[in-house]
Amino acid sequence: MNKQLSIIRHAKSDWSGGCRDFDRALNDRGHSDAQLIGKYLFANNQQFDRVYCSTANRARLTMQQLNNFLKLPEDSVRYEQSLYLASVAHLVSFIEQFSNQDQHIALIAHNPGLTELCNYLTGDQLANLPTCAVYNIQLHADEWKAVGIECGTKKSLMTPRTLRDN
Repeated sequence: MNKQLSIIRHAKSDWSGGCRDFDRALNDRGHSDAQLIGKYLFANNQQFDRVYCSTANRARLTMQQLNNFLKLPEDSVRYEQSLYLASVAHLVSFIEQFSNQDQHIALIAHNPGLTELCNYLTGDQLANLPTCAVYNIQLHADEWKAVGIECGTKKSLMTPRTLRDN
């Protein structure tokens, strides 16, 4: 069975407060955008076998907002330090280690790595994955270790702006 990957950029973060980049929280729009995307994922029956999330505060807070709607079991969410500002090369090697028991996995992390990952896996020419966007990829691979350049097809791209405008 082909694998599915949902790439989710963290929601809009707060630049005030003078804290370290890693510690930035979500701003008001970030909270509302994450709720919009959470509702969208729930309404469209997005079922993740596992979610890997950066340990940065804004990514963790995004995951918490999404999970208010998804109600994923605690043991299906893993927080990974190495996803913080990860390069596309690191993200690909990280994906290659996923368990083949998991069919649909979500990654919640940061740009520019996530935009580059979308383009690498699909051949897309996406300039920038917006905050809190969900980019769904159908991979043409039966095993995660087979993930490579242009091994997938973009199924959908949903952004908070698209949901607000509709």
